[in-house]
Amino acid sequence: MPRKKKRSKQPSQVPPLDERHYLAIILTVEGWKQNGKRVFFNKTEIAELVGVSRMQLYRWEQRKDYQHKKNKALNRYLRELRKEIKGQSLTQLALGGDTRAMIRLVEIQCLGKI
Repeated sequence: MPRKKKRSKQPSQVPPLDERHYLAIILTVEGWKQNGKRVFFNKTEIAELVGVSRMQLYRWEQRKDYQHKKNKALNRYLRELRKEIKGQSLTQLALGGDTRAMIRLVEIQCLGKI
């Protein structure tokens, strides 16, 4: 008969999410708004802005609670983008020469499907 695995008696060693985690999530999902335009950063830049190493940022992304909060933030951001559209087709606006609509369309394509 196989032996049962012993459970650890120690509490979880994973600390809860703090301000740095939430800042990294916001910078990843929404970027930074500067002069009315969105600026998105790569992983190295986000790690430098938050004050951790790039490898630590990758370790955070493996955590289930971090992934859950990141998905919630992404869904909230996409809902806000949809509200900005207000029933107008982004493709129609972009083809009409609206550069802001073109930028939004690219953001939506990069962040996820609607």
